[in-house]
Amino acid sequence: MIISLLTGWSFEHINTAPLYWLLIPSGLIAILGICDDLFNLNIGIRLAMQFLLSAVGLFFIGSQSEFSQPTQMLIAAPVLLFIVWMTNLYNFMDGINGLAALQAISVCVCMCIIYWITSSNTNTTYLLIVIAASSLGFLFWNFPGAKLFMGDSGSLFLGLSFGLLTAESINEGAHLLTAWLIMLGVFVVDASYTLFYRFVTKQAFHQAHRTHTYQKIAEKYKSHTFATLAIMAVNLTWLFPIAIAAATKHLHYITALIIAYIPLLWLAKQFHAGRADHSPHQ
Repeated sequence: MIISLLTGWSFEHINTAPLYWLLIPSGLIAILGICDDLFNLNIGIRLAMQFLLSAVGLFFIGSQSEFSQPTQMLIAAPVLLFIVWMTNLYNFMDGINGLAALQAISVCVCMCIIYWITSSNTNTTYLLIVIAASSLGFLFWNFPGAKLFMGDSGSLFLGLSFGLLTAESINEGAHLLTAWLIMLGVFVVDASYTLFYRFVTKQAFHQAHRTHTYQKIAEKYKSHTFATLAIMAVNLTWLFPIAIAAATKHLHYITALIIAYIPLLWLAKQFHAGRADHSPHQ
């Protein structure tokens, strides 16, 4: 992906800005992920670096914004927290064959179409094509049987990239931002619901577990492939049409987000996301 973006920049398919707000932070966090894969870094070091790199990307995004300085300062903290959360939740959701890569491909392809329909930033469209193509190359080795795993280096890279792309869409308006939040909905809802449930039930939410909705589905149907393809079906048949409606302003952005997320929350509850098999709350 780095090679492709640098090539695109050298041939003037994209301008310099994405190199600063996307390529540098995401490239550095991939190095952090490799170090974590090899040496199991302290959680404090990981979080500190994630906040730092997210802040760097957000700073360069803000430098292109037409929002006033006070408005940028007001939204900076929640947007920064979202980017860091997106970085981590993508890592949490990378647990079965093909899911993280197919999520990247489906989100990028759908958002490419939405950017085209709404005549939005063509630079971003190029970035999405590169991420989708890179993920497709990886998918060959990871689905349906896994000969290669993404690891922290790949999942943190994609998570931060999607967090920054979502943040950058704020410059385009609330409806495009909503389209991003809808298309990322399966990962956002599953990870957030699961973590919240484990936190309120006093489980060790920061430790590795297999209680996400997608893991429960894979376990119930005894198939990684079924779970991954079911989630892709949700992306394409449910979330994508709602994201288009939000981006083209046929649905109010808050209404669209509620409509998109309610069934995802219901599924998380139905599959007892966050509950260990031995949990007394089962």
